[in-house]
Amino acid sequence: MKNIIYVLGFIFFVSLNSCENEIDNIDAPQGGLFGTVYDMETDEPIPLPVEGSGGTMVSLFEIGTGAAASIDFRANADGTYTNNRVFNGDYRVFVNGPFIGVCEGYTTVNGQTQFDLKATPFSRIEASATISERNQVEINYKVNKSDESFNLTSVSLMWNYSPRVDQSNSNYVTKIAKGNAAEGVHTFELANDKDFVENFYKIKANGNRIYVRVSATVNSIVNYSKTIELVAND
Repeated sequence: MKNIIYVLGFIFFVSLNSCENEIDNIDAPQGGLFGTVYDMETDEPIPLPVEGSGGTMVSLFEIGTGAAASIDFRANADGTYTNNRVFNGDYRVFVNGPFIGVCEGYTTVNGQTQFDLKATPFSRIEASATISERNQVEINYKVNKSDESFNLTSVSLMWNYSPRVDQSNSNYVTKIAKGNAAEGVHTFELANDKDFVENFYKIKANGNRIYVRVSATVNSIVNYSKTIELVAND
């Protein structure tokens, strides 16, 4: 009986190792995909929310293989996207972002492959900012709707310690609402901002840099300005 148990155990061990070797022998992805979502009208990258759970989803659907699931990953806030681990082959690329209509295209991945897309945002936001010696941050902005019939419902201005700036509570220190004013000016008095004063050591560790951004909600869709970097004063 002991011999039988030993033989069965040996067979099980060999089978297990064989399965592991088969798994280990699966080829790794040979390629990757990277690109930018450009504005159809301006040819500028379309600013997006911060990558992460609330970021813009990029989905790759493999063509001709019978694959049931898509390959999903998040685009970056500057409108770019990258996935360095994609199998070579044919794909439909779909970007589920704050765009009018569908943003998608078809490409063949062969090694590290660049594939750019074009779309139309619901709004385009012009923004500029300056900072004074007393750390007064003045932001000028203007929201341009892609269609005059669209409804602008809210505009927000925000700043953060890091370049990860959007409307998520974890991605801004202070946010101010400007209602549905399509253009305007706002000043953040950082010297009087408790969060700025108490956490200046974090800012100082990052070369005194802070980051500001403007968002606009049009037809219930949020678009962003580019993120602006400023250097605060000691």
